[in-house]
Amino acid sequence: MALENYRNIILGVFLLLGPELAALALFIDFVSLDVFLLLIEVQIVAMSGYYFHTWFKPILMPIYRLLLNCDPYFFIPTRALVNKYPMVLCHTVPFLILSIICATVAKPIIDMSDIY
Repeated sequence: MALENYRNIILGVFLLLGPELAALALFIDFVSLDVFLLLIEVQIVAMSGYYFHTWFKPILMPIYRLLLNCDPYFFIPTRALVNKYPMVLCHTVPFLILSIICATVAKPIIDMSDIY
C-alpha cells in the first residue's frame, strides 16, 4: 500500500515538472505502445538511410571502384539476379572467387610417405 502511494506521488511530481510529457503519455495510450515503437523505428530507418546516402556512400564509392578494378569477379548483383541465382552472392565478397580459383588450380603436392 505504501509503495503504491509513493508511485502516485512520483507520478504526480513527474507530471508537474514536465507537463508536456502528459500529452506524450496520452498519445502513447491512444495509439498503443506497439504502434508508437513502430513509429520510432520508421524514423530510425529513415534517418539511417539519409546518413548512409550523405555520409557513408561517398566514402565507400571510391573503395567500390578500386575493388572493381582489382578483382575481375567482384560485382554487386541486383535483387532479381540474387532471387534467380542465390550463389551469385559469393561475388560480393572481394577476392573470394580469385582465392577459390587459386586454391583449385594450384593444388599443393602433399607427400605422405614420410609419415608412415
